Amino acid sequence: MRKFLGICALILVISLLFTVMGKANNLDYTDYKPEAVPTQAKEVTTLQPPVNDVDLIDFMASVGFQAVVRVKRLKRTINWFKFEDGTKLSQDKLTQMNDDEKKWYAQGYLVEYSEYSEPEDWLISGSGVIIYSRKYETPVLMKNGQGKMEFVHGETLGITNWHVVEQLVDYESRGNSRNPQNVYEERDIIRSTLPPSIKIREGARPTEQQYFKVETQNVYIRHSENQLYEVRAEIVAVDNSIDIAVLRIKNVFNLPYAIWRGTPPRVGETVWIYGAPLGLRFSVDKGQVNQVGLNLGEGYGIVWDDQIKMDIAAAPGSSGSGIFDVYGNLIAQEHGVLVYNGNYISGGHLATNGMSIREWLIWSGFAHTVLQPRYRL
Repeated sequence: MRKFLGICALILVISLLFTVMGKANNLDYTDYKPEAVPTQAKEVTTLQPPVNDVDLIDFMASVGFQAVVRVKRLKRTINWFKFEDGTKLSQDKLTQMNDDEKKWYAQGYLVEYSEYSEPEDWLISGSGVIIYSRKYETPVLMKNGQGKMEFVHGETLGITNWHVVEQLVDYESRGNSRNPQNVYEERDIIRSTLPPSIKIREGARPTEQQYFKVETQNVYIRHSENQLYEVRAEIVAVDNSIDIAVLRIKNVFNLPYAIWRGTPPRVGETVWIYGAPLGLRFSVDKGQVNQVGLNLGEGYGIVWDDQIKMDIAAAPGSSGSGIFDVYGNLIAQEHGVLVYNGNYISGGHLATNGMSIREWLIWSGFAHTVLQPRYRL
């Protein structure tokens, strides 16, 4: 049975392991030759006439999508034994232990592992939004997934959260059979908000261990609720510090796209979100910005500064959803929620400021997605 590895995008308390601060990677983008940036394009810095709710919802549905990463999960159970006083292991046995086993041995415990289970199909589910969709003026020769050259006539670019696709771009985040990830009971996990972090209670022992295998480097896109066909996207750029990933679908073009507003979010303004909370396609909700410029520090490799806090409805699976103003402009990207004592904080959903994302896109070679004509709703 397929299971959803629930990620609201990185609930400020979930353990996102083995991240590297500030890493920005451009992945296999050397052959890319985008359409020329329109010379008459202007940034959206002024308000447009408000869009009625029905048209705005239809527009968000046309640019929003669900992003799914398929992985295989393997796990094993752990049995613990308290050794008798005076019964010590030989030096040879001690040298064969890993660091965790040595730590547990010092506490008086020996450990026995079961065999790894058969691989289980798991789905890491997030959300995203299309930010560019154009046909090239002339076809471009690129490598496909099999390393062969092919002509590409256009492309569609979308964004989601880095932590949604983390296991595709960060090998260490998957673990392996020799270095699996420890899984602890909830009572042994200590969470904090400033900075966002997670610690394991002193002396706690894991109940099982797990690691993941990735069989394809593609992200699978669901663009509509009744979609029966499969759409694959490749990751072309990521940055964990602002929790963003850019996806590309070749030979798909002239779709509706969202653009970034040229002014920052404001406290009190109405915002909309469209995504796939809990892995269920699709949901639309409206709320308000209740705080801007919130600085929480670094956690999980993400810099949780200049955060936008909203009372908007979201849940695990909403990670990467676009946050829209009442005119249909993108102003932020959902990626976290504040949690206290295991409970969501009302009005505590967090988003990356759209101004930071716009700047990163420009400096990462995607200025053409920022400086493009507004898509008419």
